[in-house]
Amino acid sequence: MLIRKIKIWQVSLAFVIWIGTMFLPATVNQAKLNTNFDYKKSRENFFYFLFHQVPFYSFILGLVLLISLFLIYRKIKFSVYFSFASLIFYISFLVIAFPSMIIFNHSLSGNTFGAELSIFLTFYGAGYIIAVLFGLVAFLLLFLYSLRIKEC
Repeated sequence: MLIRKIKIWQVSLAFVIWIGTMFLPATVNQAKLNTNFDYKKSRENFFYFLFHQVPFYSFILGLVLLISLFLIYRKIKFSVYFSFASLIFYISFLVIAFPSMIIFNHSLSGNTFGAELSIFLTFYGAGYIIAVLFGLVAFLLLFLYSLRIKEC
């Protein structure tokens, strides 16, 4: 895909789809799990994950994203650095660090890697993976769009 062919409506559509996938069940509410002991009835969406389980990282991601969007709106060439920073922060935390922290932290305590991976997939599931992948596409399109602004 050429950078010059990326339009603002494609970036906006990617973010709308990402926000739409955030309504899928992506995590388990521990308080609900303690009351009914069924993880299927304790499901919460990705917003609950962002605002209750990792609020500090979510605040930083939102702040960098808002600065990036503001700079892109103003067509400032420096926006490419903030959009790249938001992409890297998104990848480093939601794609690499958080799943690795859950899987490897517990697997070092005696469980096998496969068992911890299945526990991660049980508690976070397909909703988490789908929301993270669509978010990755949205942040990548934002970065590529900001590169287009820098070239002009």
